[in-house]
Amino acid sequence: MTEVNHEILKDLISCQDSPCVSIYMSTKPVRKGEFKKLEIEFKNLLQETEKKLKDIWDYKQRDVDKFLNEAATLAADINFWQEQKEGLAVFISENQFDFFKLPIDLYNSTHVSQCFNLKQLISGLWYDKKYYILALSPNLNQLYRADRNTLAEIELKELPTNIKEFLNIDDEGAQGYQSMARAGSASVFHGEGAADDDQEDLLHYLKEIDRVVFKKLKSKDDYLLIVADDKLFSLYKDEINSYSNLLDENLSGNVKDMNRKELKEKSWEIVEPHIHDYLKSVKDQFAELKGSEKISKELEDIIEAAYFSRVDSLLINKKADKEGVFSPEEKEIKDVNDRENYDLYNYAAVQTILNGGKVYPLSEDKMPDNADIAAIYRY
Repeated sequence: MTEVNHEILKDLISCQDSPCVSIYMSTKPVRKGEFKKLEIEFKNLLQETEKKLKDIWDYKQRDVDKFLNEAATLAADINFWQEQKEGLAVFISENQFDFFKLPIDLYNSTHVSQCFNLKQLISGLWYDKKYYILALSPNLNQLYRADRNTLAEIELKELPTNIKEFLNIDDEGAQGYQSMARAGSASVFHGEGAADDDQEDLLHYLKEIDRVVFKKLKSKDDYLLIVADDKLFSLYKDEINSYSNLLDENLSGNVKDMNRKELKEKSWEIVEPHIHDYLKSVKDQFAELKGSEKISKELEDIIEAAYFSRVDSLLINKKADKEGVFSPEEKEIKDVNDRENYDLYNYAAVQTILNGGKVYPLSEDKMPDNADIAAIYRY
């Protein structure tokens, strides 16, 4: 089991070994001892899949048994069912078997097609959103990567451990910089002398921290939360920071005074309200473009635009389903047969991702204008 990311999606998209089986299942936490229900539910989904393999793909029983062998083994693994999140996604082909435990609830479904159905899995990119924490102080600096459930330290060899080592000074000198940091930007010293030099040293120290952190995060778009004294944070944010997704609010205090559980919980309280800011932005943009040719709610038009790299952002009702085949040459949707047809909403999502666009699978009530699909075009 690995974390869902764009590389994983592209690997699943590239599968050429049809049939491709996609199984989604809700695994919301059950009371202790009730995990047997999940095992039974998954076996029912495997039976559904078995029927489709036989009816549509002409599989014999021995072929089905071989094809679903790893999934059947998983179904019988008691330890596996005792350690679930909110949802489970399983993908099976002749030469591939992957599963993902997701922190989002899914609806039960099975798909057997020429390609994997990724609509629900894509949700994991957004709902399992990562963020970064920078513990910042003169006596300790540390970068972390976190989400709602996990917290892990990131080793940065270039990151100054503390100001004492960075400036090669004694404990007494380091204590002075700690006091300066608490004074923050208010300590722009007047007059000349050592105080001005000390202020420059502190800024130089913070700039080096910013350089190392920015080097690590510059290609990311995740939020960065600072854990620091309020005035030190203000100084860092207003005069030093280079990272565009730094949050305006800090977690006030010193990370040395928090255990890992407190750091994870307190940081999540601050970050959570911002995690879905992206969705408001996309919906606002869609509303602003109403009446223009830069948006569409028509499935066939959107599929053509996605195939030809015109879709910048795509919102889809993750329960919407329409079978067919898109012909790029004729630029139209056709109904061929059960084996060749595929979910056209999934196809639109896959083409958007392959061409660098962003896809947001949503519940029906979250879709703009009650549409099943909505796109913002690049041009």
